[in-house]
Amino acid sequence: MTAIILVLAGIYCLTRGVMDLRAKRWVWGVLGLVSGVAIMAAPVPTQVQVTLPASPAR
Repeated sequence: MTAIILVLAGIYCLTRGVMDLRAKRWVWGVLGLVSGVAIMAAPVPTQVQVTLPASPAR
């Protein structure tokens, strides 16, 4: 679920960045592109490893 939300936010930022650059809003365009790339490059943990203590020997 988290990965889907991050991908959608990244796509939105990239799209807004391109739209702002086309409208000659340079600062907002660059900020949108940078934030979109940063969101898309963020690592998302996909597997959690749990280490359980060994059972005592009898």
